[in-house]
Amino acid sequence: MATSTIDLEKQELAFTPVSKISTIVADLRGAFAEDIMRPVSYRKQQLQALLEGVRQHSDLLAQALYLDLHRCKEEALLYDIQAVEFEIGQALANIDTWVRPEHNRLASDQTGFLTSSMEVRKEPLGCVVIISPWNFPVRLTLLPLIGALAAGNTVVVKPVGGGAYVLRTSLDARVLQTTELLKQKFDHFFYTGNGAVGKIVAKAAAEQLAGVTLELGGKSPAIVHNDVADLGPTAMRLVWAKLMNAGQACVGLDYLLVQRSIKDKLVELLTEVVHKAYTRTPQKSAEYGRIINQRHWQRLTDALAASSGTVVPIVDDVADKADRYIPPTLVDNVTASDSLMRDELFGPILPIITYDTLDEALQIVNSRDQPLALYVFASDKTSEYVLQHTRSGGAIANDAMFHLAAHNFPFGGVGPSGVGNYMGRYSFETFSHKRSVMKRPLWFPPA
Repeated sequence: MATSTIDLEKQELAFTPVSKISTIVADLRGAFAEDIMRPVSYRKQQLQALLEGVRQHSDLLAQALYLDLHRCKEEALLYDIQAVEFEIGQALANIDTWVRPEHNRLASDQTGFLTSSMEVRKEPLGCVVIISPWNFPVRLTLLPLIGALAAGNTVVVKPVGGGAYVLRTSLDARVLQTTELLKQKFDHFFYTGNGAVGKIVAKAAAEQLAGVTLELGGKSPAIVHNDVADLGPTAMRLVWAKLMNAGQACVGLDYLLVQRSIKDKLVELLTEVVHKAYTRTPQKSAEYGRIINQRHWQRLTDALAASSGTVVPIVDDVADKADRYIPPTLVDNVTASDSLMRDELFGPILPIITYDTLDEALQIVNSRDQPLALYVFASDKTSEYVLQHTRSGGAIANDAMFHLAAHNFPFGGVGPSGVGNYMGRYSFETFSHKRSVMKRPLWFPPA
């Protein structure tokens, strides 16, 4: 890992002047028109420069994540920096295959096209904009950027947090600029964040008849059924999915549906896992995160105060606004209409809803908007029943959040949880246009 002597706490954020936005976009559109990104060799140069920048500034990025979110260095390396390095490596290794035209195979009744040459070319969309969130500012800025560059686009990025430094120092300025804008002309909008802003981005894209990818969120549930093989590993995976980054993850566990006959035992195990991972005073733990700012801290504590559920005392410390700290919190006896069930929580508070029959649990899930993820802990037969009778962006049986680590596995939402997907080749395809090209000889009579 590279070392850095820059003290981020003494650095001031630099913002792009509004007066320069239109010029920046015009320059990027001009660069695309000049075909600077057309050669695959040049795309590889940009990806290699990004990889070197991430490696050179890895300490700085980890420092920024700690200052913003109290994310420990090990998590920053694993979930952000190494994930980005791997994705760039995969793009560099596969881009030659990705860009290769697909040759169309004729159906048996299409003999009139025998003299035609037909292929599907993967062409860049143009100048695209990527707007990334604050909760995983490195990962969720750079992963879509990798796909956009591999596909041959020029890119405007509006990052929040530590990703901006490496972008400014690594890439050709004609290819990427960091700024904030929605009124400019773009060929594709890519947004990760909440649904309210997602609607604004979608409207901006619609006004330009441009494509849009929205990676949003929602209340992602976990269903635990009494035929699950082992409650011990279940509790461990639930705690990780809830408390990683202090619950500030778009696919983080938002609420728990547990069958009545095993609820008390599961709560006991969840408590034991929290103690083992973070001790009885998680505020003192180097591994336990913080809420991003005091506004979100207040939002979470207000929702908890308004809840009619029963707070289960599992740790010894309490919320601390000055430190932006909220302890791991289990809330039992929650109903579907509770204050904690209105919106995505995005924090370390876990509402627990008890059910008697599986169909009762499914009715609760299906009465809400489709979530970005759904998790079920049960036997194979029960898990498949749940998957067949629910809708979500993604789903996992007997684990949670782990699908984010899978390369070339499309990640995205459905309905209110998102539009489109990305990761690996799917990122390349998101930022590409499949252009159908037919060539016919003049000597052949018209069909």
